[in-house]
Amino acid sequence: MSFASLLNQTVDIKRKVQTADEQGGYKTAWSVIHKRVPCRFQALTSKEAMLTYDKSSVFANYYVHMEHLSDIAEEDRLYLGARAFDIKLVQDYAEVGKYLKLAVLEIGRGE
Repeated sequence: MSFASLLNQTVDIKRKVQTADEQGGYKTAWSVIHKRVPCRFQALTSKEAMLTYDKSSVFANYYVHMEHLSDIAEEDRLYLGARAFDIKLVQDYAEVGKYLKLAVLEIGRGE
């Protein structure tokens, strides 16, 4: 069984974009950087929800497994239908540039 055959969901990945407005401030929007990316969600138990890597701690409720995309950042968001998730941690399996494991926190439904 291949890794790709285990990916049973698709998500859109968005990045925050700020544009200047007329009053000298900024407007914030979320722009799609990857559309319909195959992935698999893995729910975390309450004991696993606090993850510690390299002296930093993050709170997450899911791992998301996917094939490697080099431009995914910890400030990006995943959208699964109407559900939104903040990416809290990006981990490259064995650092070979083949698979990613993202720790994500669900932040809401709908946009």
